[in-house]
Amino acid sequence: MKRDTRSTIHSSFLSYEKDVEKILRKLFIETYPYSDILKKLLVINTQDCLENESQIIVDKIAEMTLPQLVKEGYIRLVPKIKMPEHEETKAYIIISFDNITPSIGNGPFYRDFTINFDILCHTDY
Repeated sequence: MKRDTRSTIHSSFLSYEKDVEKILRKLFIETYPYSDILKKLLVINTQDCLENESQIIVDKIAEMTLPQLVKEGYIRLVPKIKMPEHEETKAYIIISFDNITPSIGNGPFYRDFTINFDILCHTDY
């Protein structure tokens, strides 16, 4: 017997873009001053990045808006990192969704999933 799944599954993957937007907004905009601490960890590649409050670092963090972080590759949604030979060493946050299943208790329009945050950085610091 062939089962018609088109009538039972009503959700789509289009909502993930909204979910990522909400996550990034929480991490980098709505949680000041913690968002600046996270930006320092990503952008400033020194051992004392959290303690150093020089004007250069304050200005650098202030100019790093969320679109700028994505544009310069500090935040990635695709787990692919190019490693050019002479590129400045960066730390990265890679956000991915895993274990996607239909939600049992919330109806056919929702899905349960696991959000993974992979953070890649230098181990020397």
